[in-house]
Amino acid sequence: MKNKYSKYSAILSLYCGIAMFVSYYIAPDSPEGIIVPILMFLFYSAILAGILGLVFTFIAFLKSEKGYLKIVGPVLLSLVLLSFILSFVSIMFMGED
Repeated sequence: MKNKYSKYSAILSLYCGIAMFVSYYIAPDSPEGIIVPILMFLFYSAILAGILGLVFTFIAFLKSEKGYLKIVGPVLLSLVLLSFILSFVSIMFMGED
């Protein structure tokens, strides 16, 4: 199976992005009950998947795998990080008049 590390990198990075957005989308203002472990699982598994995706990308570059899949992981993780930075900055500068 060729490009196995780059495929894992792309899949894990995609999961990281989806899980991160879902955890912030379903989170209420004050989570209680069963939603707390669900949010914790989504958030921490997204972080773990992102780190593993970057590790697999690094291994794919070291093994000189062909194809574009090894680039998908870092690009997707960069877009997720950029969207969270932009949302944080926009929340900071939104004020009540």
